[in-house]
Amino acid sequence: MRKTSLTKYAKDNIREIHALSERYNGKRGKHAEKLLSLVREHAREITKLHIKKDPHFLIETGDLMVLCLELLAERKGDADGVMEKCYERYKKKLGGLIKKNQAGLAKGGKR
Repeated sequence: MRKTSLTKYAKDNIREIHALSERYNGKRGKHAEKLLSLVREHAREITKLHIKKDPHFLIETGDLMVLCLELLAERKGDADGVMEKCYERYKKKLGGLIKKNQAGLAKGGKR
């Protein structure tokens, strides 16, 4: 059974948003450049709002998620497949870091 992270509803919405975004921002490299610029802009805004403890950072985080999904759509990426790989990568990486940290603490290291 194929694992999925995104519902059909989400995929349909991303497809529609991406088509509108392409119409507005242009196609090919120009569109990808604009998406990357918006990703950077949203990351800065999320950081500022989070520091201020402004709950609007959650909506901006959602916007960033949409932009990231648009980048995948731009390159015809399989969002479900990418997410599955990323879930495993994060679990492996964090597990390894935890083990490394615990080993350092066991040797008398500081946290």
